[in-house]
Amino acid sequence: MVDVLYVEDNANDADIFNRLMRKLNRPISFTILTTGSEAVEYLTGQGRYENQPTALPKLLLLDLNLTGLSGVEVMEHIRSNERTRFIPIVAFSTSDSPTDIRSAYEAGVNAYVVKPGSYPATGLLLSRLYDFWLQDNTRTHYR
Repeated sequence: MVDVLYVEDNANDADIFNRLMRKLNRPISFTILTTGSEAVEYLTGQGRYENQPTALPKLLLLDLNLTGLSGVEVMEHIRSNERTRFIPIVAFSTSDSPTDIRSAYEAGVNAYVVKPGSYPATGLLLSRLYDFWLQDNTRTHYR
């Protein structure tokens, strides 16, 4: 089972996430996808993931400004699908725009986090996200 699915189209941000998650020294598995459409296919078992058993993540960390399907559109797909509608979603974006934040909550995000500007601050934030969403949070047993 994948603990965290991170959807990020910026290669530098994905690399930073990868390095910081490995430094957490916690038993965590993660997958990084680069497009919103691939995320929808992965989570719904369609397209390139059809006939492949894909376990749902315990947390979806989702950038909003994705190429193709935006993060908001990804959330709308996820929330409208019976299999995926209860996956905890955290928007992880550089945008602190009230319009973007409101759109994310209207689409069904569980939390909205603005990416910190430094490597150490991002590491601390990822550690806190892990502690809450993967350790402290009680999830429903979705399919």
